[in-house]
Amino acid sequence: MTYRNLLGLLWLVSVSSTFAAEEEILLLFSGDRVGLLTNDGTEPGAEELIRRYYALLAAPAQDKLKTLQMQLANRMEDYEVAFAAADTAEVNEIYADLSRSWAEIQLIHYEEYTDAAMGELQNAYAALYELIAGFN
Repeated sequence: MTYRNLLGLLWLVSVSSTFAAEEEILLLFSGDRVGLLTNDGTEPGAEELIRRYYALLAAPAQDKLKTLQMQLANRMEDYEVAFAAADTAEVNEIYADLSRSWAEIQLIHYEEYTDAAMGELQNAYAALYELIAGFN
């Protein structure tokens, strides 16, 4: 009986690996995270990485993060304008808003992801917004 179960398991693995070869995304397990590669073997860009991680969350968390991302992007544009104008008071106010939005995003990351995934999300955001690296 055990021999038949083993043969059935081997058959299942071989069949599933045949169908898995047709998929577009390859999952890589490394430590306590799942890495994603595209068809051409490259890692996704920062925006795509963030999108894929956020797609794993429940709808309310996704909505909250989308709102926070929009706030972050809008205030980042405001920051660049204020910085270029050398408006110190405005820069400080915007920086406080950015810090608050980023802290809320990080809190959700902390609640939902492992340390390794949080690190990847941190790096992805830092790649999108250079100022993020200065918040930590």
